Amino acid sequence: MRSRKVLAASGILAALFAGVVIGQAVDPGTELALIERAVKARADLKASLIDLVNYYRRTGDITKADRAERELDQFTTIEKYDYVKDTAGPVVEEPIRVLKYVEEADVYYTDGVIISENRRKSRKDLALRRFEKVLETWPESDKAPLASYKMAEIYAGVYYGDHELASKYYKKTYELDPATTLPALVKAADMLVKLGRYDDAKEMYRLAQTGSRDSKHKAQAEKGLDKLTALGH
Repeated sequence: MRSRKVLAASGILAALFAGVVIGQAVDPGTELALIERAVKARADLKASLIDLVNYYRRTGDITKADRAERELDQFTTIEKYDYVKDTAGPVVEEPIRVLKYVEEADVYYTDGVIISENRRKSRKDLALRRFEKVLETWPESDKAPLASYKMAEIYAGVYYGDHELASKYYKKTYELDPATTLPALVKAADMLVKLGRYDDAKEMYRLAQTGSRDSKHKAQAEKGLDKLTALGH
């Protein structure tokens, strides 16, 4: 008798479990939440592998850098599906940009940072030339996006006040390193606002909402968009 009760209870539990699974399968809210988790996990893994490769290249640990790069290559080549639009085809991802440690670029960048701390405009000019040398000669180096950001900061400062060039180099920072944690896109948009190019600024803020790594920068972009909307732009 007891065995029958156990079997009956097991059957009820199995039915309930099946009902939960079926219910989840047809619940679009649950499906979208799971898809979002999967997409975020992919993005986080990709970003972490890129950061590892760049870190090991920068610190000179070639063996570990090669291992991380092989893992990154494997991640890039496996099929990933867009479960919202089409479960039959692989997701097309943006090409991965892996930056490298270049000793000469590091020397020029460090020199530029030291020089830029001087308040004289002539020294700012010299720092800009150092950073520009990094961008032109070693665009693949891990110092190139940092040099671009430093150039943007100088152009945005009191000595130049050139918001056009500042916006250009803030944006270039992101183009050189889409995984940057610097608020490059938000600041690029801020410069466009100062220029009165509100449509371009809104487009840049939207890019910052999707492209920024830092949630704080995403929030700043949203705030910038709301402010422009409130002003009727």
